[in-house]
Amino acid sequence: MKKILIVLCSLLLQTSVYAASVTAVKNQKVLIDLAGASTSPGDEYFLVNPSGKKVAIIRIKQVKNNKALADILKGRADLGYTLQARATENTPTPDRSAENEQQQPEEAKSARSNTDKKRTSEEESSARDTTYLRALKNSYGLIGKYLMNSMTVNITDSLGGTGTASMSGSGFGVGGFMDFTATPDIAVEVEGALEQFNVAGTTRLSSNGTPYANSTDYSTKISYLSAYGLGKYYFTKSKYRMWAGVGGGFLIAMSKSSNALNENNIATNQVANAAVGVDIQWNRKTYIPVTLEYTYFPPTSTVKATSIVLKAGWAWNDK
Repeated sequence: MKKILIVLCSLLLQTSVYAASVTAVKNQKVLIDLAGASTSPGDEYFLVNPSGKKVAIIRIKQVKNNKALADILKGRADLGYTLQARATENTPTPDRSAENEQQQPEEAKSARSNTDKKRTSEEESSARDTTYLRALKNSYGLIGKYLMNSMTVNITDSLGGTGTASMSGSGFGVGGFMDFTATPDIAVEVEGALEQFNVAGTTRLSSNGTPYANSTDYSTKISYLSAYGLGKYYFTKSKYRMWAGVGGGFLIAMSKSSNALNENNIATNQVANAAVGVDIQWNRKTYIPVTLEYTYFPPTSTVKATSIVLKAGWAWNDK
């Protein structure tokens, strides 16, 4: 009879605890509406999400007016999560250890102990490190770009003077992107951007081997509407998701100004890209993409150009 009463009390406590829920979360603390449940400072509970999964462990700190303040020991809390009693010395549970000791051989006791340890480890693992995704998801975001450009042009002026103008400069760009998951480790990124290719330099031409008396300033300024595609392979799935990738792009000149190139020949460009990057997961919904990219312009007989691009932004995972 005594054992039956203990079991009934345990069931009543479990039902009451399940009715308690999280009403506020701030700075690794949660406020709980006890909904009539009884608890004391020091008691520990699992937080259970709407799917029934244990996602956090909390410890009661203060109890007052049917409310409780608790510290988050492990995992992540959210509004509406309910409480489930954790098997500790503070939670009453039926004591059948003596009966089991008499009925089970040593091998069975050892197996049961290992199973209990494994279950506890799995429960705590499910409540640990839930603040970021461990799998790739489709995502989209906004980026800013800083471009470090260089260009080499073989020049021949109207007087027959020749020389090589080596120019460099920087520009900025803004755009947006979408990542599509192809496999658990591979994603395909599609990006659209408006960006600048600005370079300038000073060169002294020569005629028949004799340098001109004065040097000449050369510059090229182009604004491109660009579209890129990039295949990315992810090496890690932690909070810092590192990747490397290759791809290409198509650039359309929206505005142009140059005394080193024939402006009539500046229209479109196709480029090849190689990049490395890291997605810094802010939480399960958002992350910060950071990329270092090398852009290669296919050379002509007179022009060679490249860009090194640093990109950073803000992105959102699909649900």
